[in-house]
Amino acid sequence: MKNLHSLLPLLTLLLLAKYTQATPFQYDGDPYLSQSFSLAGSGDLKVATSGSAIIITGTSGNTVIIDMYVKYKGNEIDTENAEVEELLEDYTLDISQSGNTISITAKKRSNQGWDSSNKLNLAFKIQVPHEMSSNIQSSGGSISLTEISGKHEIQSSGGSIKIDNCDGELVTRSAGGSFRLEEFRGNASVQSSGGSIKINQLTGDLVIGSSGGSVVLEQIDGSIDVSSSGGSIKAQMNTLEKGLTLKSSGGSITAVVPEGLGLDLDLRGGRVNSFLGNFSGEQKKDKVVGMINGGGIPVSIHSSGGSISLEFNQE
Repeated sequence: MKNLHSLLPLLTLLLLAKYTQATPFQYDGDPYLSQSFSLAGSGDLKVATSGSAIIITGTSGNTVIIDMYVKYKGNEIDTENAEVEELLEDYTLDISQSGNTISITAKKRSNQGWDSSNKLNLAFKIQVPHEMSSNIQSSGGSISLTEISGKHEIQSSGGSIKIDNCDGELVTRSAGGSFRLEEFRGNASVQSSGGSIKINQLTGDLVIGSSGGSVVLEQIDGSIDVSSSGGSIKAQMNTLEKGLTLKSSGGSITAVVPEGLGLDLDLRGGRVNSFLGNFSGEQKKDKVVGMINGGGIPVSIHSSGGSISLEFNQE
């Protein structure tokens, strides 16, 4: 039996993961700190935090409003507090403007022992103009973007990421936590080392790399390239013009594509399930290589440890 002392580092990591895991933004009181800035055109937002929830919402006008909320020992603090101020001295805390760039930094300086009874939680609610690019780096805490148009780069080592009704270009990298994308217009690249991925209503090209967790894609208009080393993949295409590539080292794959298209098929898995009309080529239990309707759009679906289903949407 392992010595309990040798397990303490692992237990500490598990507890940290639990307490930095994304939770909904739940602050009912007034912000502890609030600042506002005016922009003279499209802006850039840069955020770097450790363990803070971040909610960014697009609004009309040219003003950026930043509200910082504080919880200490589980209680909301909305007025200046001596204990909170003392703890904040251990943070690099900066909210500033340079031209049309707004920067927010809230990072703990030291890595002293973790004590949940004295835990200080910071969270940011940020209102920005609809035309606003963002660069967000977080070591924990949930991240949410709503109704913003621009180039968005998000890097998180823990916590969920949710993006709703946005435009532009999206690049995300996450070491943990779920990823949700709803109504996005533009190209997106999503890289995740853990956590499920769900994308609904995307118009643009999509690239996904996942080391774990399921991938569910619905109502996609554009090309799809998904590579997963674990978890199932489900993809439903509204249109298919450029190509579809789905690869998994484990787990089943289901793809639904419009009926009547000319496709070049390369399907390989533990078992391949599909009813193909007007097909020419090689069709076996674990492999389908050939063309339907004379060929054309490339469809490549490979799984080294799961079944493959190719279905056709008749609508």
